[in-house]
Amino acid sequence: MSAPLTDPDPGGTLHLRPHGATILCVVVAVLGLGLTLDAVIRAGWQGVLVLPAPLLFLALVWMVLWAPRVVLHEDSVEVRNVLVTHHLPFAAIQEVRLGAMLRFEVATDRAAASTVTAWNAPALGRDAPWRREVVMHEQRLRGRGSTPQERLVADQRRSRSAVVKQRWKDWMDRRDRQGSSPVDAADEVMTTRPNVLQIAVVAILGRSCSRGRCSERARPGMTRA
Repeated sequence: MSAPLTDPDPGGTLHLRPHGATILCVVVAVLGLGLTLDAVIRAGWQGVLVLPAPLLFLALVWMVLWAPRVVLHEDSVEVRNVLVTHHLPFAAIQEVRLGAMLRFEVATDRAAASTVTAWNAPALGRDAPWRREVVMHEQRLRGRGSTPQERLVADQRRSRSAVVKQRWKDWMDRRDRQGSSPVDAADEVMTTRPNVLQIAVVAILGRSCSRGRCSERARPGMTRA
């Protein structure tokens, strides 16, 4: 029995990240908030002093697993990685590759291609060997087996990121049917910006933790004096 294909493109802006990353972020957030609340209840107001440490841990999880994603628009795609975000207009994309990770071949202003890899996008899931053998055995019974290339194409079509490639191809087809109309140069250039908010939050919490440790180390000396 073959796995179902992905749903058709629903249109609009889509936010794509692996289901596993979303579940892990929710679990870690619940545990972290629970431990933090328990520390405050047990230690009273002194428990507030330990808050920067769990908050730093939660911020790192948010920075690495929650904030990174692929945001698909009607004519462009945002690749939000850990430290930077790439904005890729469809006109700048030369190829969309879906394998172990989602990758984009993008034209640059230097007439060369650059590869942009999405850190936290749904890609091809790991195929269980026993499931693959069952599918291949069923196909042999029907008198036709799939080639490795056909199986790869089928796996790509089942991926949740398949909508990215399909929307890009549909956009390219529409542009070709309309003819080679002049396009603004800014629409064909990839732009990259740092994730200032994530970096600033983690840096501030990390500095707070360092100051808290320094204060704890200074207390015994002050007491002896």
